Amino acid sequence: MRAEVKNYGVLGLVVVLQVAGNIFLSRGMRRVGSLSGVSVASLYAYGIKTATNPWVMLGFVLLLAFFALYLTALSRLDLSYVLPMTASTYVLTALSAWFLLGESVSPTRWIGTLAVTIGIVLVTDSERRKSRESKPVNEGLRMVPLTSGEENSN
Repeated sequence: MRAEVKNYGVLGLVVVLQVAGNIFLSRGMRRVGSLSGVSVASLYAYGIKTATNPWVMLGFVLLLAFFALYLTALSRLDLSYVLPMTASTYVLTALSAWFLLGESVSPTRWIGTLAVTIGIVLVTDSERRKSRESKPVNEGLRMVPLTSGEENSN
């Protein structure tokens, strides 16, 4: 049970860090603006302006932390579980973009977000069922198979 709580904590942080990182990157890039021309000088100036923007830097650091925790989650859990769980970032990103960045989110996007949410619930439920089914009934007993003519030396 303790490992399960730890795994949920890692996944929760993965989701929060990814959403926050993307929100900060978006805010920073809106302040940086779009690239005006395609010359070496303009690309250099744009790169410097982007790399020195505090919102972009904060978003980048948060996304690096996200990636490190994502790797941790993948080392502990099945990809078929981790990826759908991190898909909850779509829901939180849509809400955050609407609330924090003032973006307009169409009804079609909200319906898609609801569909993702339903998928997350189904995947979470299937993982919970899988973990319940995989636990042996007699967890505390050590069962040693015996073949004919052998004695149990334990």
